[in-house]
Amino acid sequence: MSWFMLSLLLLLPGLALLAGLRWYWSARISRVRAASGTGVAHLTANVARGREGLRQTLLWSGLALGVVALAGPRWGASEQEIGSRGCDVLLVLDCSRSMLAKDLYPDRMEAARRKAIDLLRLAPETRLALMPFAAMPVLRCPLTGDHHAIETMLRDCTPDLFPADKGYQGTAIGDAVKAGVAILGRQVERGQAILVMSDGADEDRAAVEAAARAAKDSAVRVYGLFIGDPERKMTMVINGEERVMETDRSTLDRLATETGGVCVNARTDDGDITVIHDHLRANVAQLPWQERRRIVGSERYQLALVPGILLLAAGALLPTRRRRT
Repeated sequence: MSWFMLSLLLLLPGLALLAGLRWYWSARISRVRAASGTGVAHLTANVARGREGLRQTLLWSGLALGVVALAGPRWGASEQEIGSRGCDVLLVLDCSRSMLAKDLYPDRMEAARRKAIDLLRLAPETRLALMPFAAMPVLRCPLTGDHHAIETMLRDCTPDLFPADKGYQGTAIGDAVKAGVAILGRQVERGQAILVMSDGADEDRAAVEAAARAAKDSAVRVYGLFIGDPERKMTMVINGEERVMETDRSTLDRLATETGGVCVNARTDDGDITVIHDHLRANVAQLPWQERRRIVGSERYQLALVPGILLLAAGALLPTRRRRT
């Protein structure tokens, strides 16, 4: 069992305390009235104290169940079928150390994540996969229509995934694109594309040429989003040495040109992602797709919300006056 917001359950002791204080002050006021002669029996004879107590119990119990419902209890599992009409896009995200340069706010890495989230917002009909890379690519999420899962995994894409002391740092765009073509090739009937978000160039020209050929042979368009400001010279201290974080979009331009995609510079607004999205919709086949999503920890808040509402309604409608005979 899990909870959407477990901290809300801390309100339950507070409700219990308020209920206790309410009972204490009600009893104290009754004693004060009785002592002053304002609460004598012939004035309060038509008040059914048992019903008043039941009414308060119903109201406070309903509030407690409402808090439990807001906390979002989850358990069990279910399957949900989702579908739309669109294409498949593999997000290839550069996680080399140069992506920590701050010529884009707050740094290139975070700017790339935000651009990826912009694409999720603009293209809800598109299935996406996520593959960060540095000296080598790593598939983090296969093709899915669950954009929330992609957004969650984007937060984990940092240069820490590729430790420099193990030789995993670099900018192997060619290898990443070639691996991406192989991943997309498992569903060749789909309209497919690769979006590379990077600030540098791949010095391995043979790998870039091989990636371009593989993409063309598989009819996969490669798009480029250049993350960086070429007008600014950025430096970073790496291993105690100050280094210039060069920017170079030549590899992205070459892959986009040879495969029929486009390459644009990252902007402060969403105009860059809009250009890529519009080109995708116009040039990559938008086909129907369906998939089954297994949901672990199904929402069960209704089991507390419905009885909570009923208890509140019963408490509000319960009469506390005795019937006259």
